[in-house]
Amino acid sequence: MNQAIRRAPSRQAPETVLTLSPDAGRLTGRVALVTGGGRGAGRAHARLLALRGAAVAIVDIDADVARETAAEIEQTGGRATALSADITRRDLAERVIYEAAECFGSLDILVHNAGLMYSLTGLENTDDANFDQLLSINVHAPLHLTRAALPWLRKSGAPRVIFINSQWGQVPDGHSYGYMVAKAAQLGLMKTMAREFVGEGILVNAVTPGAILTRMVPDEYIAGEQKAIPLGRLAHPEEIASTVAFLASDEAAFIAGQAIPVNGGALVVGI
Repeated sequence: MNQAIRRAPSRQAPETVLTLSPDAGRLTGRVALVTGGGRGAGRAHARLLALRGAAVAIVDIDADVARETAAEIEQTGGRATALSADITRRDLAERVIYEAAECFGSLDILVHNAGLMYSLTGLENTDDANFDQLLSINVHAPLHLTRAALPWLRKSGAPRVIFINSQWGQVPDGHSYGYMVAKAAQLGLMKTMAREFVGEGILVNAVTPGAILTRMVPDEYIAGEQKAIPLGRLAHPEEIASTVAFLASDEAAFIAGQAIPVNGGALVVGI
C-alpha cells in the first residue's frame, strides 16, 4: 500500500542575514581589561587586542611589568593604561574595574588571564596554602572582576568575558591538585556565567591551552611535553592570543559557554 510521505514544513530563511565586513575582526572603539597582562601570555593578549584597535587596561600584581607593556603598546600607536592590584581581594578588583572604565569611558572585554605556577605534587603532599591561593586567583578573582564589570558590560554593544583556562581543567594529570581543581572550578564558573548572561548578550567563553612557552613552564618540563604533543612543540603565546582576539570580535557573536582547546592536538591523544 502506498502511503503518503509526510514532509516536514520547510523553515523559512531569516529575513536578514548577518554580513560580516572585512573589518569584523577589528576591535576599534572597544575597551579591554587583561589580568596578568604584564608578561607571558597575558602580554601577548594585551598586545594583540591593542593591535586590533582596542584600548587595553593591563592589570598585573607587578606594577613595573604592567607599565612596561602599556608603554610598549603606546609606542606602537595603541592606547593602554597600567593598573596594579591583588585582584583576589574584592575591594581591589572593584577598584581596577572602576579605574579602567573611567580611564577609557567604557569597558567591553574582560580577559581573565592571571594565573600562578602550579606544584607537581600528589594529594598527600598538597600544600593547603598553595591550594587556596590557586582557587583565589582562578575563581575568586574573575568572580569579583566580572561582578564589578556588569554595569559597563550591560552598556556595551559587544560585551565579552574570556577565561584563559587550561586543557588540564578538562583532563586532569593525576597530580597538581590545586591547579587542576582550580581550573576545573573556573570552567564551572565560566559556564554558569555564560548561562546567566547570554540572554543579555554578554558572551562568556574560555580558551583552554596546553603548555605555552612562558616562564610558567619549567625548562625541564619542555622536552618531555614536546614529545607528547602531536604537533611536536609547545604553543607560542601569540597563538593563544589569536583565539582570544577572535572571541572578542564580531566573528564570535554566536559563541557562548564554550571551552575552546588550543593545544596542538594534545587532547586527541589524551594528555
